[in-house]
Amino acid sequence: MNLVAVAVLFLSVFLSAIVVLRVKVQEKNLRLLLAFSGAYLLSVSFTHIIPNIFSGEGNAFLGYFVLLGFFIQLFLEFLSSGVGHGHDHHHDHHHDQGIKISPMALLLGISLHAFFEGMPFAHEFHNHAHLQESLLIGIVIHKIPIAIVLTSLFINAGYSFKKTMVYMVIFALASPMGSFISSLGAEYITIDIDTYYKIIMALVVGIFMHISTTILFESDKNHHFNLRKMVVILVGVAFAILSKLL
Repeated sequence: MNLVAVAVLFLSVFLSAIVVLRVKVQEKNLRLLLAFSGAYLLSVSFTHIIPNIFSGEGNAFLGYFVLLGFFIQLFLEFLSSGVGHGHDHHHDHHHDQGIKISPMALLLGISLHAFFEGMPFAHEFHNHAHLQESLLIGIVIHKIPIAIVLTSLFINAGYSFKKTMVYMVIFALASPMGSFISSLGAEYITIDIDTYYKIIMALVVGIFMHISTTILFESDKNHHFNLRKMVVILVGVAFAILSKLL
């Protein structure tokens, strides 16, 4: 595993959960951070990842894995009810109608999502370190508001501090576990390591496509697209492009 990346992925969730217990984070700021992360991840996918994995001959089959990643995330959104990816206002709507989101299904959906995000950071992929840096930045920025929302939901649902932190540690460990399983798989696969890496990245791109478009188009209540959000999105796109150039 890439220990630095794994540590950063874990701490981004754990520290965000701690912040929620000490500081009240305004919903509008969370939505702007989500919009920034969605714009960044979508831009990184188009400018960094896709050109990288589809370069060379014989990579057309990767398009099927991009599609698979998209539908994997669609299923994970079903489990988590879209919490943390632009559908947070639906939680209130469900609550008003007496429909409760299962905390275990929510935790499972969010954790599986984080698991896939951690897979590209296996140590065996060190030749792609230049791509991992930009990817890590985007995932961390994306994880922070999700961790804050998730912690707030557990607290507001009446879970104890201890139980909430146990759930958040499970979520925090999901990405490191993805990296570990990816690294373990590299020892037993029969295909070359470069193809293995591209398949994993294609899955991740499909996942990013789903969450990014969901965040960008549905992260505001009543689907309002305001000027502040537009500016944040443009900054996210610019930041992704600069990270590639620099």
